Amino acid sequence: MKHFFVFSILAIAFSANCEAQGNEQLNIQHLFSFDYEKPNNPNPEQLSIVRYILKNTYENNIHKMRGEKDNEVYTREDGSEAVFDKEGKLVTNSYNSGSFNYHSNEKEPIKKFIFDIAPWLRWGNARGDPTSFNERLYYYTLDLNYGIQKYIFKGSKEKLEEVSWKGLSTDEKAVYYIFLTIIFNKNYKIKMSSENMERLINDGEYYYEFFYQIQELLHVKQ
Repeated sequence: MKHFFVFSILAIAFSANCEAQGNEQLNIQHLFSFDYEKPNNPNPEQLSIVRYILKNTYENNIHKMRGEKDNEVYTREDGSEAVFDKEGKLVTNSYNSGSFNYHSNEKEPIKKFIFDIAPWLRWGNARGDPTSFNERLYYYTLDLNYGIQKYIFKGSKEKLEEVSWKGLSTDEKAVYYIFLTIIFNKNYKIKMSSENMERLINDGEYYYEFFYQIQELLHVKQ
């Protein structure tokens, strides 16, 4: 009963946040300030890698902002979510509290970004959220870091899912364009490629030089 009550409160809070956003529309293509290419026929392997990485990018660090590093996130199958601090108390502040998830990253990673992550980046977690876009983006890159490492250490050895490019919506294609640029940027000095994979696996410093390029591109490197 206690947990049901907690998740019911979060559903109400989610509705209030939607009301606060009003009728403002989110344009995925203009979410970030950097330019990205829009190839008609993107590299199929890179598309599959992006999908794998986003499948393994969990909402973890984005609920640990402003020093609350011990917060724990719990999500139910219906998408409702609760966050508890190190003392087991429900986190209720506007920036780290639980929210509602329309999609699961494990089942629909691209839609997860469109309907859950992008709105959070644009508007914040709830009414009165004091964090900035760049602050939220920084913590998102920490979660993205986990997804990238999961690919490097495990996914690169697996058969990846094929992505049917022609069947994607405009927004879904935009997400792929964005992350193709973030992960496979042609201007990076260190690239995530098959030639570099062994060194990325075995040299932690080298890997983080690669990862910091992403944070620099997004203007969130600290």
